[in-house]
Amino acid sequence: MLNINLKEDSSSALYLQLYKELKDKIKSELEVDTKLPPIRKLAAAVGVNPATVVRAYDMLADEELIYKKVGSGSFVAPDRKIIQSKNREDMLKHGQIKLAESINFASAAPSTDLFPVEDFKYAINQVLERDQGEAFSYQKSQGFLPLRKSIRKYFTKRGINSSLNQIQVVSGAQQAIDIISKILLDYKDQIIVEDPTYFGALQAFNSRKADIKSVKMEQDGADLEEMESYLKKNEIKFFFTMQNFQNPTGINWSRKKQIKLLELAAKYDFYIIEDDILSDLYYDQKRVNNLKEYDEQGRVIYIKSFSKVFMPGLRLAFIVLPETLLPEMLEAKYATDISSGGLTQRAFDYYLREGLLDKHISLQRDLFQKRYKLMKNQITEHLPKEIKITFEITGGLYFWIKLPENRDAQEIYEKAAQKGVVFSPGYLFSINKKYSNYFRLSFAAVDDQQIKRGIVILRDVYNDFRGTADNYDYSPLL
Repeated sequence: MLNINLKEDSSSALYLQLYKELKDKIKSELEVDTKLPPIRKLAAAVGVNPATVVRAYDMLADEELIYKKVGSGSFVAPDRKIIQSKNREDMLKHGQIKLAESINFASAAPSTDLFPVEDFKYAINQVLERDQGEAFSYQKSQGFLPLRKSIRKYFTKRGINSSLNQIQVVSGAQQAIDIISKILLDYKDQIIVEDPTYFGALQAFNSRKADIKSVKMEQDGADLEEMESYLKKNEIKFFFTMQNFQNPTGINWSRKKQIKLLELAAKYDFYIIEDDILSDLYYDQKRVNNLKEYDEQGRVIYIKSFSKVFMPGLRLAFIVLPETLLPEMLEAKYATDISSGGLTQRAFDYYLREGLLDKHISLQRDLFQKRYKLMKNQITEHLPKEIKITFEITGGLYFWIKLPENRDAQEIYEKAAQKGVVFSPGYLFSINKKYSNYFRLSFAAVDDQQIKRGIVILRDVYNDFRGTADNYDYSPLL
């Protein structure tokens, strides 16, 4: 415990004294990434109210002297410039980067003008009128019961059957992955992921010191022959997959491979974590199937989030899990944040019951289908033939682009960013920095004109990069 002495008879407030002492220790004694004492523990040690510690920590965080990890605590931060660089890369990895002056092909989150603000405001007002102060009370850790009933009904319509007790409400898909990792993984447990895959999942698994094996993706899903070859010699805890319009490739698993994967899970005794964020965005008028629909033995832990088709800041997701895991899930959820926000759960429940979500998703599907077609046409028409769309996709928000083997997407990214265009370099989606000649283009946060302008800028940047730029007549209004 830190040696800190506060003076109650000082003219300086206690939180300011604590802030100054901690600041001095950070600059002179504590190493980068050192964890500071938990709020209540430090408060008891120095004889102050926990709110005093909170104010001191907040001031240190505002000055970027410490950084906070949800569920883990506060830590001594590196140099400010390093923090800014790291934060920028982390945002890029999670598809959350927001650059007001840029054409943003990196963001996986929809632009704010697509949020159903008026409808959700109506839902919130109805809930406040109905529930009054109860809307702001703590919910049970498993989630607001009426919402769990509504989401169960929503799942049932889509072929996913579960008992009410199997449904857990969490604060976003990332929290779902993190909590599942906590309850399933011990040090050096082996798991398998798709290659490439979502960085946020890799981050959660690495935090538990898992031994991660990856299997390459094919047009209809992961290479299951490669997976079984590994399973014959190794015991794994789970396989992490995004079955529909996978991040970053856009691949949709075939039914044949889905059934085969479930057979492997039963044969080799492992769970499958299915992360579903995009199955609602199908563009060929045929609903796609989730793996969970075929799960008859309780092998699939299903995560459903609407962040990419609704409002990402709402921070709501749902887990369908075997009841045997429920006690550990509830304990881990409570330890993380007690429960997800009560008002948002109640408002989303109302939104579901009124049929507003289905209406919104239908509108989003039509809009993103148009953007998908436009971006595909622009890539085909403007980018050099040596730059290829790797997989044919039928939905989702991404194109996985391949450069020639001798090209580095990160170098092109840096030059494109100087011209006002950002995207996601391929190395972000691998456990070992592979895919240096790949990148992901997302059309989630760009309008038609930005797509047209951005692809032309990428063409010009690439041609400059390879030293064969042509004299195109470029108009910023194209």
